[in-house]
Order: sequence, then structure tokens, then C-alpha cells
Amino acid sequence: MGTPRPKEASMSEKGEILLVDDDPDILDSLRIILEGNGYQVRTASNGREAKAALEEKMPDLMILDIMMTTDTEGFDLAYELRDNPDFKNLPILMLTSFLDKVRREGPGPFEFILGEQWPAHWLFEKPVDPKKLLAKIEGILKET
Repeated sequence: MGTPRPKEASMSEKGEILLVDDDPDILDSLRIILEGNGYQVRTASNGREAKAALEEKMPDLMILDIMMTTDTEGFDLAYELRDNPDFKNLPILMLTSFLDKVRREGPGPFEFILGEQWPAHWLFEKPVDPKKLLAKIEGILKET
């Protein structure tokens, strides 16, 4: 991945969010919620599209689904970004329903993350409570 263009003056006072999820219904519903609360939102449906969007312009925050094309695609992307000097400071909030799956079935394909430094700053479980998500986003953006 190349060097992203620096942040430009945002059309939104609240900030820009890159939303990455392979479920178009999740993308649409979260985009509507976020835009309705003053955020500028770009979307991507997989890791490849997310990398292209990141190279185009750095967002203030990335919301990243863990399970997309593969069970670990979100983790893989988060680790890649964490290890890249151009993206290591990008705040990442991971969305997932995998915690329920791990509770039912054990770690399975997620076992590789045990003992690893966590690749994201925050984890949010699906289904998402919009009020809690908005409060978390506001807190994250105040910290950065």
C-alpha cells in the first residue's frame, strides 16, 4: 500500500468515517445513522476496497467488520494497517458477531489472535445499538 493523501478539510465538522462491511444492509443502515448524526461516510465491502479507500484519503476513524470474505479478513487488514507506518495511528473500531460464535464453538479460526497484540483500538458487538455506537465514536474522535 502506498502513502495515503493527508486529511483534507472535512465536509463534516464531526469527521469522516470509513465503514467496511460485506453486508450491504449493515453498510446502508450504519451510513444512514452516521450521516444523520453529522459524519461524512465512505464505504467499502472488503479489505481490498478498504485499502484503496485508505490510499485515496485517510479517514478520522475506520469501522471494520471482522468476518467478511473470510472469517478473519477484518483482523488481517487491521494487523496489516497496524504494522504499516502510514496507517498505524488510524483509529479502528471493529464490529463483529464473532464473539457469539466463539462463545458457542470455541476460538476456531480466531485462535491466531490469542496472545497477539490486539490490532484494533475498540471492539463493538453486532447487532449494534446506534446510541452506544455514536457515543463510542464521539469518545474515540475526542481522544485522537
